[in-house]
Amino acid sequence: MYKFFSAYRKEWLLLIRDPAGLIVLFLMPTVMVVVLSMMQEFGWSTVSKEPQVPVLFVNLDNDSVGNKFQQGLSEARIFTLISEIDSVPLTQESARQKVLEGSYQIAVVIPEHTSERLRKKIRLLVNKTMTSLMMPDQDILAGVTNNDSVEILIYFDPAVRNSFRNAFLSATKEFNSRIESRIIFETFQEELRKLFPEFNLPIIDYQQSVYFTEIFPSGIKEEILPTTTQHNVPSWAIFAMFFIVIPLTSSIIKEREEGSLIRLMTIPVSYMTIFMAKVGVYLFVCFTQFVLMVLAGIFLIPLFNMPSLEVGSNYFAIAILAIASSLAALGYGILIGTVSKTHQQASAFGAVSVVILAAIGGLWVPVYLMGGLMKHIATFSPLNWAHAGFLDLFLRGSTILDILPDVSKLLLFFAITISIAAIYRKLKPPISS
Repeated sequence: MYKFFSAYRKEWLLLIRDPAGLIVLFLMPTVMVVVLSMMQEFGWSTVSKEPQVPVLFVNLDNDSVGNKFQQGLSEARIFTLISEIDSVPLTQESARQKVLEGSYQIAVVIPEHTSERLRKKIRLLVNKTMTSLMMPDQDILAGVTNNDSVEILIYFDPAVRNSFRNAFLSATKEFNSRIESRIIFETFQEELRKLFPEFNLPIIDYQQSVYFTEIFPSGIKEEILPTTTQHNVPSWAIFAMFFIVIPLTSSIIKEREEGSLIRLMTIPVSYMTIFMAKVGVYLFVCFTQFVLMVLAGIFLIPLFNMPSLEVGSNYFAIAILAIASSLAALGYGILIGTVSKTHQQASAFGAVSVVILAAIGGLWVPVYLMGGLMKHIATFSPLNWAHAGFLDLFLRGSTILDILPDVSKLLLFFAITISIAAIYRKLKPPISS
């Protein structure tokens, strides 16, 4: 134990010998998370908030269908309806031309007499139904048909993504179903009043019967919605933790090049003891970085008109996951520093590999947006394990038991990497490097 504390003291003295570098080590990740959150605020808001998509709307019907469609699209709050440009009312041809030019992505045209044609079709359907009920043996309307089609024209810019096109068509079909249901209900009432004029049937307004309620799956009454801060703070905190490979590998290689590692081995002391001393010192650095970035998310980022970081109440689980993430990053850094022969090898491979692990781990692009193969590959990134755990704690109200699989994988990754480093150094002593 004395050997460990001696090695720990040596690492700590080396670290604090460069106070300017230590300040940069703590300050830069904090600045990074603030700057990147500001840069991504606009792009994230267009996804997580309600974007206003301009839609050219030409209502030639000027009746119930056209008016209801206009009302439905407006109430959706994600569409901005445009009926005129430069104080000139839109026509079907001018709307089509604007979409063709690429000036607008969508145009909706409600043709003339759409409501009238729809009422005729529905009235025939209702009359057939009423006749079959009142006179089941005499189907007097059997040969009567109405093939007058009811079409609503929608022009799409060819550059519009299929997913957005399908979403818009789904919304318009929903509006159409509501309108048809209302007209059918009103037509039935009208025909009943004709059949039974002696009864004063009340005019009943059609009301929607089925409603959809969004419920947070964890059971928490107040849902925490993901924001730029919720996404960026854990992402860049993990990224900064793993970027500790740069100073850590530099320390290992410098120690080997200057011969201090050989002098340490004359004590004698095991490689694992030396590595664990480095882990003890740099674990403090990683954890402090994480705390500073969380505090920046809570107190500093809101000063720039961005949402504050909501971390929930399970602070113990957050601390455990932060420690496990730090250990995984340190094990990875020690392995690279041990295997690399020069500073250039360690810094180049360490930096690029961390960026790759961050990219495939979902720190920049959410995993659910990736393809099938990339989703599978993402599960092998330690940064993904850490990120998934923090999102579970921050957004889903998870407990320490819920993130235990992620913590276990991070600790196992640390154990494997530092063991490989120790075995490699034992098989290939620094004196022969």
